Amino acid sequence: MNNQKGMTTTVVASIVVLLLLLGGGWYAFSQDEEPVKTGDAMMESESDESMTSHESDTTMEGEGGDTMMKEDGDTMMESEHSEDAMMEEGNTDAAMKDEASFKGAVIAGSSSPLLEYNQRDYNTAIASDRVVVLYFYANWCPLCKAEFVDTKAAFDALTEEDVVGFRVHFNDGDLTPEMEELAREFGVAYQHTKVFIKNGERVLKSPETWSKDRYLTEFAKHINK
Repeated sequence: MNNQKGMTTTVVASIVVLLLLLGGGWYAFSQDEEPVKTGDAMMESESDESMTSHESDTTMEGEGGDTMMKEDGDTMMESEHSEDAMMEEGNTDAAMKDEASFKGAVIAGSSSPLLEYNQRDYNTAIASDRVVVLYFYANWCPLCKAEFVDTKAAFDALTEEDVVGFRVHFNDGDLTPEMEELAREFGVAYQHTKVFIKNGERVLKSPETWSKDRYLTEFAKHINK
């Protein structure tokens, strides 16, 4: 009996020791797992921070891209506005040039034309810095017809845009009220009279008959004033 009790006690003690050992091992095993989990958590945290940083950088890059796109867009718009302004300015210059051009029938000359009188071209010429020449012409006058050959030759010889001339009818079938008023304004009493106007002022009036050379001399004299 005593031997059986001793054995039972020994077995129980062994079981207790074994349980203690197993419990201690499990406890140690549990303690070892926590750092691993903590490490995983740290890795996950670092991953999250990396993703957050990446997303932030992406956002900043996106914002930077938007800024560049905005700046490029503004530059393009400014360029387009500049081109539009230039085009508009060019159109304005073209319109002014067209407005200053002469529309009447050209009798002679090119750069410095001799034109049939019309009120629009006369007003344009008077407003310019050209020398304006009025030749009062009657289609029944032989002296007018003879001199007018030299008048046309003189205008054909001009190469600069310094002079513009008008044939103004005087007491003939082509007379208009505007031409009649012009003769009164400058005191013209005879056909084949020449009147020079510079800067809106009459600078010469001559009823004499001129040659081509006399015309060119008078042109140069009044152009250079």
